[in-house]
Amino acid sequence: MITIELARVLAAIRELLDAHGQASKAAWLADREQALEAAESPETAKLTIAELHSIVLGMGGLFDLPLAAASKEATESARTRLDELADQLFEMTRNT
Repeated sequence: MITIELARVLAAIRELLDAHGQASKAAWLADREQALEAAESPETAKLTIAELHSIVLGMGGLFDLPLAAASKEATESARTRLDELADQLFEMTRNT
């Protein structure tokens, strides 16, 4: 019950978070990816998608997470990429 595009965005976010000091948030995303893949009903998929939508904004959301990298430039690049991916995730999960 997961679309290819949503799976791509989730995997990219997960990999970015894992590489930049947010392993626990990456693990949480991996759990949601598995839940979507295993969803046996549209209702279950909708609940998981709503959870994903809710992690984009607000305190502790994707836009608020600190990222760690080897240099200031690498941190800024990761931040820009995460913001782009978060925007995509927000739009993909908007209508739940």
